[in-house]
Amino acid sequence: MATALITEIQRAQTRLRFLSRTERGVLIVRILRELKTHRQEVLGNVPADRCVWIDRLIASVSSTISEIVNMQDVEFNRVLSEFEKLMATLQNISHPEKLPRTIH
Repeated sequence: MATALITEIQRAQTRLRFLSRTERGVLIVRILRELKTHRQEVLGNVPADRCVWIDRLIASVSSTISEIVNMQDVEFNRVLSEFEKLMATLQNISHPEKLPRTIH
């Protein structure tokens, strides 16, 4: 699911000038949902003191959605870029692809 979200973020970046506030909000809420899902499904068994970073991020995004949505295009694009990197990193950590073994 993170792959689809990454693609959606990239698509939004290419048409950023044309995104309405509503479309921006929907995207940020979708990112927030993905973060919450990751927290529950992947980090659910990890001790809470080791998940403070994601809990804080979720709380911060939740409380500032309207500010994020109302950012200027350049700032909003920067936020989307950071979320794109984060989603890709979380996906790679949670679902690492098996690297081919090299024979020496």
